[in-house]
Amino acid sequence: MKYRPNIFIQFPRLKTFISEKNDGSMKLLNKMPCNHPNIKNRQIFLKSCGISPARTISAGIAHSNDIFVAREKDAGKIIAGVDGLITREHNLFLSVTTADCLPIFLFEPKKEIVGMVHAGWRSLEKDIIANAIDKIKKLGGNLKDILVGIGPAICQKHYEVGPEVAEKFAKYAEALKKERDKMYLDLKKIAQFQLMKTGLAENNIEISPECTFELPEKYFSARRDLPLTNCPMDNNIQAKSNNRLHSHQLVRGKPAEIEAVMAVVGLKS
Repeated sequence: MKYRPNIFIQFPRLKTFISEKNDGSMKLLNKMPCNHPNIKNRQIFLKSCGISPARTISAGIAHSNDIFVAREKDAGKIIAGVDGLITREHNLFLSVTTADCLPIFLFEPKKEIVGMVHAGWRSLEKDIIANAIDKIKKLGGNLKDILVGIGPAICQKHYEVGPEVAEKFAKYAEALKKERDKMYLDLKKIAQFQLMKTGLAENNIEISPECTFELPEKYFSARRDLPLTNCPMDNNIQAKSNNRLHSHQLVRGKPAEIEAVMAVVGLKS
């Protein structure tokens, strides 16, 4: 689906998309064969957005703070060990996958630099946002011109964390909430605080109100779909929906089986 934050509307050449549940799982796994259902789902979705898969670069997702600067020679590649991509190239599309974590779209319109970041609590704790902003600046971008769209992700109400994680974000008191001896973390608010800490103006940031946990018909959610038990599903199960293939039935499965949507950004010539 076309994901169009209001903050980007004045830039028609900037293309932003987020897949939905009906598009099938977009998650990348280690050593996936070309005929894997998730690869087919990705190809179908990208083509439906008018994007060639051969012009798309994908972050491998490692819950790190690593940002990769993509060049023309990287078209069509999966960049292992990174959670963010930045480029100045036109017609090169950057993608990450998420299933509750934040998909963060970045755009510096004057220097025409685009970025795509996957940020869960681990990456936020490692300052991935500051790294992404720094990469944009090193490519010639101006901080005051950077615009950011934070896409659909899990909301605080459904994001319970243990004391060890809460402690890591103690300095973000406004992003922590205690209810009946349980702690809840607001990833979107932490991302906003971290963006503003870099010097970015608050009105340069737009945050989607959508919660992936609360929209089971629209988005995948690791917190919602991962079972309390660790019972694997039959890997041979395949369900078709709108010509998209699902490699695993939802609701039960190991963490590796949790399905994900894909967020994509790119600047056309």
